[in-house]
Amino acid sequence: MLVGVVRWFRGYVGFTATGRFPERLLNLAAVRGVNIADPRPVEGGVGGIMSVSDYRRIRPLARRARVRLRVNRRRGLPFVLRRYRGRYGLAAGAVLGAVAVGVLSQFLWSYRVLGADSLSEQHIRRVLAENGISVGTYLGDLDVEPIERNLLRELDGITWVSVNLMGCTADVEVRQKAQKPEIQSMEPCNVVAKADGVITKLKVREGFAAVKEGSGVAAGELIVSGFNPTKQGGVRYMHADADIYADVISKRELKILKSYSYYSLTENKIDRTRLKFLWFEMPLSLSFGSFDHRAVTVRDRSLVLNGTVLPVGTSVETTRELEMCRAATNEASASEIFRNAELLYEAFSKPDSRPVSRKFVVNEDENGYSCEFNCVFNENIAQTAEFSVTED
Repeated sequence: MLVGVVRWFRGYVGFTATGRFPERLLNLAAVRGVNIADPRPVEGGVGGIMSVSDYRRIRPLARRARVRLRVNRRRGLPFVLRRYRGRYGLAAGAVLGAVAVGVLSQFLWSYRVLGADSLSEQHIRRVLAENGISVGTYLGDLDVEPIERNLLRELDGITWVSVNLMGCTADVEVRQKAQKPEIQSMEPCNVVAKADGVITKLKVREGFAAVKEGSGVAAGELIVSGFNPTKQGGVRYMHADADIYADVISKRELKILKSYSYYSLTENKIDRTRLKFLWFEMPLSLSFGSFDHRAVTVRDRSLVLNGTVLPVGTSVETTRELEMCRAATNEASASEIFRNAELLYEAFSKPDSRPVSRKFVVNEDENGYSCEFNCVFNENIAQTAEFSVTED
C-alpha cells in the first residue's frame, strides 16, 4: 500500500509496447535501470506501468528495440495539478483553507461540563471563564493543573475535577460530594410542641405521652417524655419519637394600595442580530434607537455537528419597551388578590399542612385595603428536645 501511495504522489503512466521484439525492450530497460512494474503480455506486445521520469528514459530504448509505445492511462498528483494549473483561485483557496485550519486549531472551540447533576452548570461555566476556560481561548495559554486547583477551591460541593483537552474541545468532569446520610440521634430526648395548638392525633413510637387528644398545648410544652420509671425506683432514659398533629392558628396581615404604578411590556421592540465566531462578533442587522425604559433578552444559537457545539452561531438581542401604567383597586379585586396570596402562601410555606379553616377580613382606609388572615392548619408540631443525663 505504501508503494502505491508513493507512486501516486510521483505520478505514473500505464503503457503498451507493440512490435516484433517487445521482450528486447524489457531487457534494455533492465540493463539501464528503468523500473517497469506489473509487466504483462498483451496482444502484439507487452504492457506495464512506470513512473513519469522512467517513461521519458524508455523512449530511446523503444526506438532501439523497434517497438511502438502507447500510453493507456495517466495517474497521480502531477497530472491532477496539471489539470487545474490554470485555476489559481482554487489553489489559493486550498492554501488559505489549510492556513485557517492550522490557525483555528490553536483555539478552544467548545467544552462540556460533565457530572454536574445537582450543581448549576451556568455557575460552573462562569467560574471556568474566570479561570481562563472559555470559547476562543488560546490552547497554548491553558495550564490545566492550576485551573483544576482553583476550581476545587472556588466551587462548593465538589471533591474532584478534571479538565481533559481533546483537540479543539474539552471535557470538564466534576464529582460532587456525597450527601451524608441523615443519622438519627439516639441521645435521650423529649418531644415538645413547636407551636401553640390543640392536639388532634398522637402517633407515639417511643416514649410516654404526657397529653391526650383534644388537649391544648403551648410552644415548648412537653408532649412525649423520654423518662421511664422502673419498678426498682430507678429511671430509664430513652429517645422519644412521635408525630403529633394539632390544629394551629395562623395569623397574618397583608396590605395593598388603592392606586399603584407598574411597568408593562408594549409591542414596540428592536431586534439586533450578531454573528458569533469564537471571540469575534459581527452585527448582521442595523437597528438603531432605544427606549427610556426597556427590558432586554438575549437568545444564543450555536451550530451543532455530530453532538459537538461549534463556535459558530448567532446572538439575537431583543429590546422591548416598557411603559408606565397605573392601576386602581376596588374591594372586589383586592379580595381576589388577598385570596390568591393566601393560596400561594399555603402552597409554598406550608406544603405539609392541611388547611382546616380560612377566614379573612378585608378593611378599607384612605390609602388602600388591608386583610387580616385567621386560618387554622393541621400540622405536625413535634420537636425533639435533647437533655443531658448526669449521675450523682
